[in-house]
Amino acid sequence: MASQLARRGLLLGALVLLTGASTTVAGGTAVPAGTVGEARAAVADLARPCGTLSGKPAVDQVMLIWEENHSYSAIIGNPEAPEINALATKCGLATGYEALTHPSLPNYMEMTSGQPFTSSPWTDDCDPAGSCTTSVPSVFSELGAHGHEWRAYVEAMGHDCGLVSYGEYAAKHNPAVYYTGIRSQCAAWDQPMGTTNSGPFHQALVSGPSVGLTTVTPDLQDDMHDGTVAQADHWLAGWAPQILASPAYRSGRLAVLIAWDEGAGGGNVASHVALIVISASTPAGTRSALAFDDYSVLRSICQLTGVAVPGRASSAPSLVGPFHL
Repeated sequence: MASQLARRGLLLGALVLLTGASTTVAGGTAVPAGTVGEARAAVADLARPCGTLSGKPAVDQVMLIWEENHSYSAIIGNPEAPEINALATKCGLATGYEALTHPSLPNYMEMTSGQPFTSSPWTDDCDPAGSCTTSVPSVFSELGAHGHEWRAYVEAMGHDCGLVSYGEYAAKHNPAVYYTGIRSQCAAWDQPMGTTNSGPFHQALVSGPSVGLTTVTPDLQDDMHDGTVAQADHWLAGWAPQILASPAYRSGRLAVLIAWDEGAGGGNVASHVALIVISASTPAGTRSALAFDDYSVLRSICQLTGVAVPGRASSAPSLVGPFHL
């Protein structure tokens, strides 16, 4: 029953794609004028989101969606996460993936810089100030150096490039704000998310996305940190139709990764977590038991966007081949 309800919600959600005057389709759902055909295509994409393109993959953009604090066994097969499990089944799943350490912030920094951040103050999940900032190269600086743009869409952040945690916004889940060398880019490209009906992320999905890397950070309730698995699954089900219907995804250029920052445990110890790989060129049901980790995500992003691979990520196993990206 839970999976049927989730699918029904997704099918209805797929009908709300763009802003503008609306019309009404079967079932009484309001759809913006001129988008009924796109909405029907999005519904089809939900049934078969991956494996729709054959031949040489065309991926040159990546969207990285971060979730929080749940081990692989708490997500995969959990009936409270029907949307997440549907995507894992219909797309790609890294079954041997490990988050490198604990707590949250070191994993986010390692996944974006290729450097270990396993000592204080980083292990205190500090806000970005003083010694809790860094000038090391990152995927963000590498993209900028190669003339590429990036975007971070952050739920519950009140203004661009928020350096202070408040309410349901946690700076520790928004790694771009910790890199001092990209502060001007952060001020322009690290943005409040908005809603599924309006705001920067919605508008990016309507027209693209058109940047090399898009990171997506739900708030503390919607990323499983403070909220439930079911709540996070519902949040993802609200966005998935728009992501799958976006021009970049439908063209085969965009790959989507859903990653968990850490699983059970503590200290500088790795944990087994899920990593879901979604693209039009990834054959449905792809599984890989290779020993991927945070550095693998970084290496794959850099490979696909054509930039230098920083730090330890250069020797990590890549997702590109196993998931046909």
